[in-house]
Amino acid sequence: MSIKNMKVLVAELLDDEAIAVLKNECIVDVKYKLSREELLKIIPEYHGIVIRSETLVDEEFLNTATNMKIVGRAGSGLDNINIPYATTKGVVVANTPESNIVSAAEHTMGMLLATSRNISWADKFIKSGNWDRKRFNGSELYNKVIGIIGLGRIGGLVSERVKGFSPKKIVAYDPYITKDRFDKYGVERKENFEDFLKEVDYITIHTPRTEETKNIISDKEIALMKDGVRLVNVARGGLYNEEALVKGIESGKIASVGIDVWVNEPQTDHPLYKFDNVIGTPHLGASTFEAQLRVGIEVASEVISGLKGEMVKNAVNIPSVSETTFKKLSKLIELSEKIGKFYAQLHNDNIEKIEISFAGKEITDKSDLKLLSLLALKGILDTSVPETVNFVNANLIAEQKGIKIKETLDMESGDYGNLIKLKVYQEDGKYNEIWGTVLEGKHIRIVKIGEYNVDLIPEGKLLVAPHKNVPGVIGKVGIAMGEYNVNISNMIVSNAKDVSSMMILNVDNNVPSELIAKLKEFPEILDIKIIYC
Repeated sequence: MSIKNMKVLVAELLDDEAIAVLKNECIVDVKYKLSREELLKIIPEYHGIVIRSETLVDEEFLNTATNMKIVGRAGSGLDNINIPYATTKGVVVANTPESNIVSAAEHTMGMLLATSRNISWADKFIKSGNWDRKRFNGSELYNKVIGIIGLGRIGGLVSERVKGFSPKKIVAYDPYITKDRFDKYGVERKENFEDFLKEVDYITIHTPRTEETKNIISDKEIALMKDGVRLVNVARGGLYNEEALVKGIESGKIASVGIDVWVNEPQTDHPLYKFDNVIGTPHLGASTFEAQLRVGIEVASEVISGLKGEMVKNAVNIPSVSETTFKKLSKLIELSEKIGKFYAQLHNDNIEKIEISFAGKEITDKSDLKLLSLLALKGILDTSVPETVNFVNANLIAEQKGIKIKETLDMESGDYGNLIKLKVYQEDGKYNEIWGTVLEGKHIRIVKIGEYNVDLIPEGKLLVAPHKNVPGVIGKVGIAMGEYNVNISNMIVSNAKDVSSMMILNVDNNVPSELIAKLKEFPEILDIKIIYC
């Protein structure tokens, strides 16, 4: 189906410019505040949906959304989406993790400063007709130990901004981040969480909400902290136990709290609201004009890519890549899928194992390897299995069919700056292989097909013909093509070590089945395949 005929439901608030981007590509319905019953009634007709945090994408939703290809989450949180079940249904789930990170980091800084200097409390005090200075003595960030839980995208930005206030030092706890990232931001790494809690004067948290991080700060952790510690949460509700915060404020252990995210949202009353040294905001971390525009444009782009069957950069149920990495790998991404598709059209044997190796300076990270492997796998399965294959279910289909996948990083790339080697084994132990490279960062080439070395631009329609290396065969093929008015725009011929050769012809128009049958009758021709690139 053409994307022009596909339908997308915008179920939660989205910037008008982002909606216009979607409407330029497909049919778009904007329907906010639908009841659950109304949503489930209409969702079968849609191929994509844009949501935020209120729409629940659970098993019931996904079973009902029979045409759904992609769920676009405008924002970073994914608590309301059943990602594993979406994967089994072949539905791509994508968010926008980098679009609002600056806004979230700046809101964190606002909270750190406002709680340190009692700004909200003092504002309310003088506006009620009073005046006093002594009661509002605050604290400086200068020469303090600033603690960050989670040194990911936002945590890293916060660390950069805090440095401008000349703290004594910045320490962070994040067991999933490499030492290189701590070094990059000049942040001291704390291996032990208890040691982290005992040392810091301020704590700000920047992690997703998982079973591991839920209530990561509670009574036990607060008891380990310094007296007068100050806490900020602009990440996810429930990371700090709200009842424990109340007790910490009441006891004087906690000097102040800045909290933007809550366990239950929205809410008009909360025990923390009564404290003057608590600043609460209604989930404003991403609420800037700039962030909302970026979020909208990015989620629209992701949904369009998903509907077109293209790589979805920020998909969470397939390997995702940063903008920088995506640009760096863009041509290798294209090459990987082309190699897979080329192989699938050339061979139709039962597959036992797929080996993919990568070499070159651009591809040294295992996450890049997983991404390129997935693209090649999708290309292979696309034309070799009856199921609809996408980036989400390719690995699942391979597993169900007992196809083993092996990925390796090979430092030796021979005469090429980079090299992708695809080797596919059949049940009898025999294998076929295709190699590809990207020249000068932009020119895609297939450089080996089985035992034949080639220099092939994988574009358009190709006629691939292994044949006996004897005089006259190329002429006979050319004459036959002319008889059927098939124009040859380019030709490559490669010889193997034995007496066979392979010719690859770029053709500009349709190749009739009668012509294929005639070519196969030539005794010199070993096989004929039409490949669409």
